Amino acid sequence: MKSRMDAAAGPLLLARHDLSRSRPDRALARLATVTGAELEAPEFWSLRAQALFDLRRWDEAVAAARTGLEREPDDVELLDLIAVSELERGRKKQAQKAIDAAIALHPEAAVLHAHRGLILARSAQRSFRPTSYKKARLAVDQALRLDPDSEHALSVRAHIAVLSGERGAGEYAAELLARDPENEHAHVVAGAARERRGDASSALGHYEEAARLDPSDPDLAWLGRHSRVLRGRFAAPMLFAHRLTRGYFSLVWVFVALASFSANQPLLTALVFAFWAYTWIFYFYHRRRVGKVPK
Repeated sequence: MKSRMDAAAGPLLLARHDLSRSRPDRALARLATVTGAELEAPEFWSLRAQALFDLRRWDEAVAAARTGLEREPDDVELLDLIAVSELERGRKKQAQKAIDAAIALHPEAAVLHAHRGLILARSAQRSFRPTSYKKARLAVDQALRLDPDSEHALSVRAHIAVLSGERGAGEYAAELLARDPENEHAHVVAGAARERRGDASSALGHYEEAARLDPSDPDLAWLGRHSRVLRGRFAAPMLFAHRLTRGYFSLVWVFVALASFSANQPLLTALVFAFWAYTWIFYFYHRRRVGKVPK
């Protein structure tokens, strides 16, 4: 029955079906069989760009989307896809330009304002400069006014809350999980919110669940390995220190070290040096077991 359906349906229809089932690899294979006039259809390039984006092939996704725009200059979906792909490439100005063009064409689309909020939030993160998420929050507020149930807007709101250290980050993350317990990104946000509160054990559980839900994502796979290592016995002192300092271990450690040296207590100083040596040993152990963070 399935082979008959494949024979009857065209590759574009089948590719769209594969994308809806989270199989961008199969969608891309279907599109490789397209010939003739369909190669000029904007839908072909839209599907190809989406498949490449889902496969994290950002450069190719942007190239495919721009080829599609040559055929349909006012295609809002392609502009949106360019924006989020450029953001993943680290090209924030180009991402901002693309999302602004999409909003100018379709100002009532909540998802576009949500993506604008995400771009503004990422752009606000600069080293050694004050960080303000005001513009990002305003964009998300606009998205929620247009569609209070927008999953994209709710997700970006929670993401910004985690980045800015808002107290409501945990509640936002819980709302996302209540809507879709199988959403891997909601688990990442929930984990980050709990980690900021110093609740490392709960955070690690969410990271592992996110990795289980999407094992093909290298970032989530790294988080899963990271979580499993931190749940081991060797990491127990680090987790305890993290929980004791409510997530401010690095800052507190500096004061503890300085205080121990000033107290002129040999035993206390020896303990501080022993724990300092442990942190370095654990660092190399973690790096060997987990690997580098994916770029």
